[in-house]
Amino acid sequence: MTFIRTFRFGRFLWTIFVTWYFINFSRNFFSSLNPDLSQIPTVFFLVLVLWMAIEYYFSSPFFQSGIVKPLFFEHNIYSVYFYSTTIYCIADYTSLHWTQIRLTSPILNIIGIIIFTFGVLLRYFTLIELLRLPAHKLPKSGIFQVCRHPRYLATILQTIAIPLVFSSYLGLLLAMIVGFYLINREMRAEEQILLKDFPDDYLFYQKNVPFIKPKLSRMTLVKTEPNLKPKNKKN
Repeated sequence: MTFIRTFRFGRFLWTIFVTWYFINFSRNFFSSLNPDLSQIPTVFFLVLVLWMAIEYYFSSPFFQSGIVKPLFFEHNIYSVYFYSTTIYCIADYTSLHWTQIRLTSPILNIIGIIIFTFGVLLRYFTLIELLRLPAHKLPKSGIFQVCRHPRYLATILQTIAIPLVFSSYLGLLLAMIVGFYLINREMRAEEQILLKDFPDDYLFYQKNVPFIKPKLSRMTLVKTEPNLKPKNKKN
């Protein structure tokens, strides 16, 4: 996928305006909805909007890696899940109170915000890695040495964090069943594309780098990857 790698003044102004609008809208909306419970959703929405603003400016897909062309079906299915679950969790926290975990408030909410923020930072760091690479080149350095899908790892953290932010056990159940399934489906589909686009390189990469569980010891290793293409035999 081709990211936006140059400064675009019009897109920058539009991103700033939309970010400012949604931050102010969320603050006023949650204060009017339930003033006593407005702090947690306001902080969450601030982090959410800032994350989406950066991804939008660089034309990076919100819920996929951006390494390959966005997978239309998988992207839309996960988007429906993400937005509908987030809306339910916010409504449940501020007004419905149907599936709330009440005993751990506000500790659970704060832990959720920390996990979500960590997921956002991981998305940022991996985006920077991708922006440094030429287009259509397989990323294998930096954090991509630790696991093959660090951007999806960040999405997993965000998925599990949202129901924690809003203390929703139903949201947590949906994240572990539906959310994880959809993310795994995206990763598997993307791997098939990468195997076709980089047959030798990605096969080597698969054998040496974990799928999703980070292997931090790889950050200290500097390896020269051999050329896996077969040599032509002389007659």
